[in-house]
Amino acid sequence: MAMESLAIFCWVVLNAAALPHRRLLLPPRRRLLRDSTILIILGASTLFHAVVVANPGTTEASHALAAAAGFLAWVAGVALLLLALTVDRFPAEARLAAQLLEVVAAGALF
Repeated sequence: MAMESLAIFCWVVLNAAALPHRRLLLPPRRRLLRDSTILIILGASTLFHAVVVANPGTTEASHALAAAAGFLAWVAGVALLLLALTVDRFPAEARLAAQLLEVVAAGALF
């Protein structure tokens, strides 16, 4: 419950000023930076929660799965950050990644 709340909080904070029709007008670099920030924070918090916080009634396998998911989310965020920094060299790929993340975020959060 806490991780889903953190994801929604990050999404709302980073999109607070952007209306839905204005969000599509953001340049791909800003969209990728915003989404990479969300993934890095969410991945790091998931990894921290899986490694440090001991929940009673959970198994080692569930901790390992949560740690792997957190690490993969963090790696995806870092990859998006690198793509955001090189958006001028790869404009088509950056535009496609930004559009794909918009669709995933809209379907996953609402």
